[in-house]
Parts: sequence; structure tokens; C-alpha cells
Amino acid sequence: MIKLKTYPITNNLILTNEILGSFINNFWNDVFINIKDTSHLLLMVKVHFTESEMGYKTLGNLRKVNFTDKELFIEYLSLRLGVVNDSYMSVPIYNITFSYIIKEGLAPIEDRTLLQDLSNKLVSFHTFNNMNLPKSMKPSDYGNILGTTVFETFTRYFVTTNKKVFQIDVYLEGMMNKVTILGAIDLSWIDTKLAHLEDSFTFKREIKKSTIYFLDGEITLLRKQILNVKPIKNLNVDNEMINDFYTFNIETIKLANNKLAPYLICAYNGLDYISSYANETLDQNRLFNDFISQLLSKVTL
Repeated sequence: MIKLKTYPITNNLILTNEILGSFINNFWNDVFINIKDTSHLLLMVKVHFTESEMGYKTLGNLRKVNFTDKELFIEYLSLRLGVVNDSYMSVPIYNITFSYIIKEGLAPIEDRTLLQDLSNKLVSFHTFNNMNLPKSMKPSDYGNILGTTVFETFTRYFVTTNKKVFQIDVYLEGMMNKVTILGAIDLSWIDTKLAHLEDSFTFKREIKKSTIYFLDGEITLLRKQILNVKPIKNLNVDNEMINDFYTFNIETIKLANNKLAPYLICAYNGLDYISSYANETLDQNRLFNDFISQLLSKVTL
């Protein structure tokens, strides 16, 4: 689940490397320190400017970071800040927000290319039913666009790879796509954009019986997976009432190692009771042998 940590800014401060670094330090101490040994983060930083026309701006792409990557992350965002629009450096900021997702385990070194500019990165894919599908809503990320047709309510793209042809219907100015693989595969799905932050966006993919959430090319949640179940069968109704049944109950106690050990077994058939107690050593063989012996000796049971 995506979480947010927002720090308000007072005194009309301008965004500088020093200000940015101080709030990254705060985030590391407030949030990251509690999970530093067991988890890593998918992390992205955005700023809210005081001028309404500037709005929110994202400083970099989503990155996988371990707790020990703080200085590397500061350096990465400082470099990004040095190449963005000059207005970033002249308009006061209202707050800084860290968008993050906690992931179990530490991120391997090959996934932490913090200083690599991925604005033009190769499209990444995820596997579904042994097929590689792009983690993207851009028609061009599926392959070569063969043709485009504009309809009243949507634009249709035909896109091809070496083995597949996709029909991608783009609705609502790119907010929703209906994707169909043409031919014998018979697979289609809906992609819906949930948020847009410059080059980074969140969207969900509803495909078959699953809903998958993506944030900047990373799978953040597999929310729904419906499994097939067999229908409940009707039971045959017996016309004759059967009364020869009995109930059992086993009582237990918790031992020092937190394991449960039976100390009493009892049974009842509506007329007679059977009870078997364990001895002071909780001998399980003796307890159950005594109960079974009593059970077999009772004709009424």
C-alpha cells in the first residue's frame, strides 16, 4: 500500500540541496529507521509549491532504497534538482512529501541504480499466463504502431510485436485503455490511470480475475485474485431419524513451550458419559488408551 509522509515548510523557503537533504534525513529518522534491517522502500519525492500554477512537482523517478542508501539518495535527488527547470529554485515551497511502499527484505545491489537516469529507460514487463506484458499504458511501449483510428469517444491503436498484434482503445485522453490481443489468444484487459506526477504515474490493470497496481513501473499490489470453487451439492435427505450418534470434546492446557497438551477427553451419547483424565505427567498414550478402552466397553455408545 502506498504511504505518504509530508513535511510542512514555513518561512517561504526556496528548495535547495541543503533543504532537500535535511528533510531526507528527517524521513530516514522518522520512518526508515524502524524497518531498516528487514525491509526496503520504493521511494519517490515530490514538492508542493506556494504558487498554484506550479502545483506539485516530482523530483525523480521511483527508486528502490535500503536504509544504508541515504547519502546516495540525497546525491541522486541533488543531481536531479540541478537539471530541472529554474523555477524550482526560485519559487517558495509549501511542503515536501515522500511517497513510499514498504517491501520485505533488502533490495539487491542490481536493483538500486540510484544515479542512473531512467527517464528514457527501457520498458519493463511483468509475466501473466506465460506472456510478457509492459508495465505501461503507452501504446508505443507495446511495440510498433501500425495504424491509428480516431473515433468519437476513443482512439484505436494497432500495435505489433514479432508474435502478437494488440488493439489498444484509449479513452478519456489517456486515462483508460482497453487492450485486446487479436487472434487466438482471446485475452483483453482494462488499464486505468489513478494519478499523474509528471513522468511517474500510478495505474491499475484489471486482467482476468486479478487487479494489479503499478507505480512508476513497479508492481505495488496484487489486490484481487478470484479462485474457482466447486458448487455446493445438495445432500440426500434421510427419511428415517438416526439417534445413535455421540459427541466428543478434548480439553487442553498450555505448556511452558507454548504447546497445547490434552489432559481430558470426554464423550456423551445423550444417556452415558465417558471421561478420561491424564495423570500428573500428562502421559498421552495412557490418556487416549484409557478413553478408547472405555468407549469400546460401552454397549450404548
